[in-house]
Amino acid sequence: MINVTERETPADMVEFVETDRLFLNPLETDDWRIRRVVRDKVVACSEGLPDGLCLMIFEAYRSRARQWELWNPVIASITQANPDWSEAQIYAECSRWVSPPDAFGSGHQAGAAIDVKLARADRSELEFGGLMKGLSGVAPTSWPVSPDIRKNRDMLVSALHGVGMINYPDEWWHFSYGDRLWAEVTNRDEAFFAPLE
Repeated sequence: MINVTERETPADMVEFVETDRLFLNPLETDDWRIRRVVRDKVVACSEGLPDGLCLMIFEAYRSRARQWELWNPVIASITQANPDWSEAQIYAECSRWVSPPDAFGSGHQAGAAIDVKLARADRSELEFGGLMKGLSGVAPTSWPVSPDIRKNRDMLVSALHGVGMINYPDEWWHFSYGDRLWAEVTNRDEAFFAPLE
């Protein structure tokens, strides 16, 4: 079991601000709050990228209500596609694609996770294969993809791992620090951040 020892209070949340190496894409949200330590790691990562490359963030903090908005259609779709599955099977499969809003919630709810891509200085996005938040086999980071897409995925993972963030293996775009997933992946028994609500 993973325990949580809060390292920052909700009052310590800060907002991402665009720079010439860090872009905010409002496709998913306009709420750019994040834990200060996570923001600092992401900014450091963006500044360490090769010339001409930038980070483009699509989502940071996510409220529990927003998490339910993402969860409900996925569980409905999986339920409809698999009428013979038990509730436990449906819940487990849905949990691969969207963190359950109940119980411990997602790293986004803790203000400890981002959804991110690499982009060029002109804001054009590099190709990563499949849609961000796409519920398909191509979403896992290690899924077999073309050499160019593999290079982009590996570069993103390497850059963010270099500042201490981890990638959720079923989503090439999701990275976190200090949340429950981070603790599990790094074999720790303590997370730093719990959901804010």
